[in-house]
Amino acid sequence: MRNLHKLRHLVMIVVSSWLFPPQLVFAAPDLQRAADNFQTNCAGCHGAEGRLDPEGEVVKSLGVTPVNFSDALFNSREPASLWELVVTHGGPSIGLSDKMPAFKDILSAEEISELMVYVKTLGGEHNYPDGELNLFLPLKTMKAFPEDEIVWKTRFSDTDSGDQWKNTLEIEKRFGYRFQGVLELNHLVENNEDRFESLEFGGKYVLISDLRRRLIASIGSNLKIPLDSDINSEILPYIAIGHIINDQFTFQGSTRAKLPMRDIEKGGVELSAIVHWTHTPWPRSVFPGLELTAEVPLDRGSGSSRSDFARVSLTPQVRIGLSRLGHVAFNVGVEVPLNETDRFDYRGYLYLIWDFADGAFWKGW
Repeated sequence: MRNLHKLRHLVMIVVSSWLFPPQLVFAAPDLQRAADNFQTNCAGCHGAEGRLDPEGEVVKSLGVTPVNFSDALFNSREPASLWELVVTHGGPSIGLSDKMPAFKDILSAEEISELMVYVKTLGGEHNYPDGELNLFLPLKTMKAFPEDEIVWKTRFSDTDSGDQWKNTLEIEKRFGYRFQGVLELNHLVENNEDRFESLEFGGKYVLISDLRRRLIASIGSNLKIPLDSDINSEILPYIAIGHIINDQFTFQGSTRAKLPMRDIEKGGVELSAIVHWTHTPWPRSVFPGLELTAEVPLDRGSGSSRSDFARVSLTPQVRIGLSRLGHVAFNVGVEVPLNETDRFDYRGYLYLIWDFADGAFWKGW
């Protein structure tokens, strides 16, 4: 009993440290030096306070419109790590204008890093989640960060009863500081028949956005409305968490209930978690991930047909940045069942994502 008590105590410590990690301690940047460097190197185009003067002679001569760092939404949605690449290597390095020069021979790496801290202050006080917490969109785990993006998803299932294709068009739009709305249209191809299966709409709200703890958490829910009489309407509430473990790895987890409105006992709970290897700050790269999913039915049946406590599957996947800016990307993966393998032999996934807030689809290639 004593050993069991110690083990339980250890588990509680581990879980608590993950959900509420200690605040990170950063070396204090020299913001006065950063402000001086901004005035010397950046203010001519971006304005003394980060707000450009469109009538200024310098801006007119550029032929492009420099970004407005005083815009709180723009300032918050962009990760400082991306800006650091731009300042270090110049705009063309990630598909932006060649009017943005490289400063790697003018400023030290430390000066550029602290400059990014200073630029982030130009957006003023706001309640937007920070762009550093905008982690990669997984194949199955729900994402916590609010987005402005369009996603096309396709899923191929190899089953004993035949092949099945499911296609989803998803449109996500941010509202206010922490809300996001979503609209999904699902199309199914099965047994040589195709049909629009369902329409989903809903939203999520960011409860926690703490860059010091590298943690973001959201709640949300979708309503699934059948376009086919063979399925029920469903309520799909969920909780989603994202955590930056370190410069090399990120973690995301979600708990989602699937509750049919007519037969709630046929519903269940889906637990998902994924770790991505974020080995480079360059967006046009390959980022592997490993995702684990457990589907827990509310009614497991009885007798010989009684199902396992959870249907567990593993989904190795890889995100491939297509544009240099990183706002257009693929994610591909294969889901393999670890138990109750008669559900399907495997499922192949592919999605194409376009973060339209960062620019047109063809920008930054």
